[in-house]
Amino acid sequence: MSMRYLGETFDIHTGGEDLVFPHHENEIAQSEGATGKPFVRFWLHSKHLLVDGQKMSKSAGNFYTLRDLLAKGYAPEAIRYVLAKVPHGKQLNFTFDEVQGAQTAIERLRNFRLRLQTDKLSEGADPEITALSVKARQEFEAGMDDDLNTAIATAAAFEFVREINSRMDAGRFLAGNVADADDVLNLFDAIFQVLEPSQKAALGPQEVEALIAERLAARKGRDFARSDQIRDELKEKGVILEDTREGTRWKYAGS
Repeated sequence: MSMRYLGETFDIHTGGEDLVFPHHENEIAQSEGATGKPFVRFWLHSKHLLVDGQKMSKSAGNFYTLRDLLAKGYAPEAIRYVLAKVPHGKQLNFTFDEVQGAQTAIERLRNFRLRLQTDKLSEGADPEITALSVKARQEFEAGMDDDLNTAIATAAAFEFVREINSRMDAGRFLAGNVADADDVLNLFDAIFQVLEPSQKAALGPQEVEALIAERLAARKGRDFARSDQIRDELKEKGVILEDTREGTRWKYAGS
């Protein structure tokens, strides 16, 4: 079957660690004995999945399908991120806290991108930030090149986001470095694909900004009831407001 659809030699063969012997060794012997060519270039064997510290099984009652998790309201991209952020050679202990944590992590990345798109930044470019971007990309790629060590790769990306958020809070991030930060986010998302929500937010950035402007006008007119109503409407639609001395900032709540 593999030869029919993939050829006599193909790149990647996956499976659980329990299949190394005898199943995959038999596949190698049979295929290479028949063709005289290498069967598979790379083997990826994953550890058994744990759920709440126990091996997943129907008899234990801790068996969840993707459909089950979606029905509980978890975003598909959060589930994918939980499964991908642990290297394939490490054992994953799946918990609902892990999924919630993944949704929080994804929200952090999305709001970082939103800051890059909407924050008012001074002109210019800081070569130090460019260097941080290059370093983050190099560490991310080194992690992925190390037997798909997604733990190292994700750590590099989130450390970069933490550092740049701190610089933005301190007013030390310049408009000319937005492309540097975007490069790191795009590299990350080319692998994990979590920045775009599976379900689009009910309001786009322009609609949010229009409501914020209406709320500001209401506050200036001392119509605090309408101001509070707009805040509540935005919260219901997944938008969180933060009033600062520089004006009103906003972000999307977790998916």
